[in-house]
Amino acid sequence: MNRLRQAVLVYLGGKCIRCDFSDYRALQVDHISGGGTQEFKLVGAYGIYRKVLNGTSGYQLLCANCNWIKYFEAKQ
Repeated sequence: MNRLRQAVLVYLGGKCIRCDFSDYRALQVDHISGGGTQEFKLVGAYGIYRKVLNGTSGYQLLCANCNWIKYFEAKQ
């Protein structure tokens, strides 16, 4: 895992906010209000990581499962 991603995971608490899963391999930075795909296309993962570490609000950690569940719940 690269240092920037590791720093982001630590900064955001190191575990999924829904289920407390903490294996870094499945943790994802989630956009609380949605719009992550569009931002990812514009600035990429490193751009998002830098924003998180600069104190930009609106991000949280979810495991891959909880992130997909959130996505599907939002579509209903």
